[in-house]
Amino acid sequence: MSEKISIILPIFNVGDHLRGGIDSLINQTIGQDHLEIIMVNDCSTDGSDKIIDEYAEKYDCCVAIHHEKNSGAAYTPRNTGLKYCTGDYIMFLDPDDRFTPDACEMLYNAAKEHDAEMAFGRFRRIFEYGGKVQKSYSPYMDDLSKNYPDEVFETANFLDVPDFLWDNFIEGFLYGKTIEKTYPRDKPLDVIYVENIEGEPDLLKMPPSVWSKIYKRELIMDNNIRFQPFISGDDLAFTLEAFLNAKGIVLLNNFMCYDYYIRDLPDDKSITNNVNVRLLDELMESYIYCRKQTEGFSKDVKNVSVNPHLLYWTNTWKNSPFTKQENKLLLSKVNKLKKIHHTDLKTKMLLSSISTALESKIQIQKE
Repeated sequence: MSEKISIILPIFNVGDHLRGGIDSLINQTIGQDHLEIIMVNDCSTDGSDKIIDEYAEKYDCCVAIHHEKNSGAAYTPRNTGLKYCTGDYIMFLDPDDRFTPDACEMLYNAAKEHDAEMAFGRFRRIFEYGGKVQKSYSPYMDDLSKNYPDEVFETANFLDVPDFLWDNFIEGFLYGKTIEKTYPRDKPLDVIYVENIEGEPDLLKMPPSVWSKIYKRELIMDNNIRFQPFISGDDLAFTLEAFLNAKGIVLLNNFMCYDYYIRDLPDDKSITNNVNVRLLDELMESYIYCRKQTEGFSKDVKNVSVNPHLLYWTNTWKNSPFTKQENKLLLSKVNKLKKIHHTDLKTKMLLSSISTALESKIQIQKE
């Protein structure tokens, strides 16, 4: 192997977790000679800057870059990493997480074997405070259930209908059924390959995690794919654009490539685990951006690019207190999406239901 993989880390005040994240790269089975680890410090104040300088001095594969001004979100240091990376392939790591030991090797080999511009695997969602471990969602049957429970959260019954009616009829109508793609009969499929996203739109139902994927350099650079300025949803937009442009996509449905740590301790929350109106506002803006990118694609791609994520958004909104003015702002963004995202009856019902729930909440709130 003569090619290199650039791995980009956006870093801000993660000193307590940083060494573990970088070490998971240094110890990859593919070997340090095949890696370029680009660590971009976004003006940390907790000593993270000194840690990455230490690694850059010790390892030839490590590069430390320091911003002169804090950007306030991961999208800027990620884009800085894209500016300076030189690898033939590109990956991402959030420095408070970990790659599994053979993640780079397995994803690289999958991309090469299928001559694909994009390959990805599954990840483990690890809750530090609750001590839970879940497998990331996949619409396809897998062999992982014996070791990991499914990724779940409380369903957002935003229509305020009886739970039985929601669980057994309405939710399935709005979001569709789980797919069990198996070859041969009753045997889970390890590898799913398509030439483009139109061949398997349901891949877009999977979590839009930029860090569980490997991208061919040309896919990102030739299509000018960059992280959009959203504090939440920048990963969704980036991943969607990669899916829409990729010539060859591979999913390793039974391969765990990443450990995603949910920093849910009260005094150690990540930015995106601190729910506020800005987070949901910018997340809805990312849905609007994503929907616009799908113009010219099939109805299935348009729907799957946005609709499944609306369940997460609504669930987060229902479980977070917002003022009347904040709800009015969120309603305006939902209505903005409604103007461009009206592909079928299900989609219209879904967005109308969300806007009706917001309107009802606003009517009973005091100024």
